[in-house]
Amino acid sequence: MVTGIELGEFDFDNFLKESKDSENATLYAGEGTSRQIVFVIDASNSMQGHKIGSVNDCVNNILSKLRSLDHNQDNPISISVIGFSSRLFKWTESFVRASDFKYSYVEMVDGVTDINAALQELIPLTNSMEKDAKKYVVLFSDGLTTEDCAENLARWKQAELYTDIVKIAVSFDDDLCDSQSISFFNDFVGSGMVIPITDQEQLLTVLLD
Repeated sequence: MVTGIELGEFDFDNFLKESKDSENATLYAGEGTSRQIVFVIDASNSMQGHKIGSVNDCVNNILSKLRSLDHNQDNPISISVIGFSSRLFKWTESFVRASDFKYSYVEMVDGVTDINAALQELIPLTNSMEKDAKKYVVLFSDGLTTEDCAENLARWKQAELYTDIVKIAVSFDDDLCDSQSISFFNDFVGSGMVIPITDQEQLLTVLLD
């Protein structure tokens, strides 16, 4: 297993209390609304070392919080996780309850960044999302694509539920200064957002909004 930057744990109960008055904490946790979240993980060669280690830690931490919430509320949090390098690989065939899912770390990164394979999987997957659910797609990547993905990005933006999905790119500080990475992230998220991987509290706040 590749080890990464130590992200640290935060006090989840205190986080919810500070985010809302205690009487509204269950509302903040998603009362009355089901959620469907897709995690898309870049496992290409440029993600070697601390990058994939940090992604593994962040995804595992976020999923542990979502799993806890899913155990303690009536409205489900469902997730799907896909990864890509020069090939596509999946943890799930479709959406599963967060409380039933255990994340296995990406232990090897290699190959080119075949974002086209990920987009081709993502489009039908998001088209299958429930119309009444809150919908999220979270991409973990350095944004350093190695092939032309303009055609599939255009198809992604035309996906049936694209405008209903909260789109998030999670990246690294050095890549947020790279013009190629920023251009790709902006194309992918549209009106969504880019979050540094060191700020998992912000990511969790968005997923629980």
